[in-house]
Amino acid sequence: MHLESLRIFRDLIETGTFSKAAQLNYLTQSAVSQQLKNLERSLGRPLLDRTSRHLKLTPAGKIFFRTAKRLVADYEKMTARMRSIAPDSAQKLRIAAIYSVGPYVLQRYLRDFLKSHPEVKVEVDYQKASRICDDILRGHCDLSIMAYPVKRRNLEIISLGDEELVLILPRSHPLARRAELNLSDLSGVDFIAFDRGTPTRKAIDRILRKKGAHPKLRLELDNIETIKSAVSSGMGVSIVPEPTVADDHRLCLRRFADQKLSRPLGVLVRKAHRNDKATNAFLRHLIKIL
Repeated sequence: MHLESLRIFRDLIETGTFSKAAQLNYLTQSAVSQQLKNLERSLGRPLLDRTSRHLKLTPAGKIFFRTAKRLVADYEKMTARMRSIAPDSAQKLRIAAIYSVGPYVLQRYLRDFLKSHPEVKVEVDYQKASRICDDILRGHCDLSIMAYPVKRRNLEIISLGDEELVLILPRSHPLARRAELNLSDLSGVDFIAFDRGTPTRKAIDRILRKKGAHPKLRLELDNIETIKSAVSSGMGVSIVPEPTVADDHRLCLRRFADQKLSRPLGVLVRKAHRNDKATNAFLRHLIKIL
C-alpha cells in the first residue's frame, strides 16, 4: 500500500467527489475509482457504502480514513522539516502565482530577495487561481502570491495591500478623449474580461452591476498579455491591474471618477512550511519591505 493511495483516499473523502479528487491528484476519475478498489481489495473490506447516493464511509472506512489522514499529514510535515535542515546550497523555493501577478508584482519582490539570498533556487509556476490553494495544501508549492486570497484551514494569509485596477482602451477609442469617465459610461461598449469564475472577474462584475454599467462582453481571456493585445488591436476595452499596463504605451489608461477600483493581494503559505528555511527567508523579506 503506497502513500499516494492514502493521499488519494483522503482527498476523495474530504472533497466528496471523484472528479475533485482526480483533479487534485492529476488523475482521471476512473484511476481514482481503481485506486479505491485496490485499497478495498488489499484491506479485504469495503470502505464506502455503495447503497448511499453520496460518499458515505463504512465503519472500516472511517477507521481507515482517520489513519490515512494522519499518516499523510505526518509525512508532509516530515518532508517540510527535512527541507528546513537541508544545506544552504540545496535550498529551493517553489512559488505559484496567478498570471496577472507573477510577471509584474512577483518579479519586483524576487529581484532584491535573490540578490541577498543567492543560495536559494526559486521555481515559479503560473496557475489559475482555482488550483493554487489545492497545490499549496498538496505540497506542490511552498507559497503563492494571488489576488483575493481565500482563508483555508492550514493556510496562512499575509496581506500585500491593494492593487489598483484601471480601464485600458485603444488610444483611438471615443472614451479615450473624455476628460472624465464614470463606470456607467461602459454600458454598450465592447468589453474584454478575465475568464468567468476568476476572483478578479467576479469582483469586477459585481461592481459593474452595482453601478448599473452593462458593457457588451466581447471576449473572455485568462492571460493578461492576451487581454492587452486584444485591447490594443481595437477589439474592446478592459479593466486590469495597473502594474500590468503601467509601461505599455500602446494603451490609454483611465480611472473612474465615481469609483476607485482595486483588488487585495496576499501571500498564501501552508502553516507546515513555516519551518522551511527558504520560505521563511522570503516571508521575512516581504514583511520587511511592506
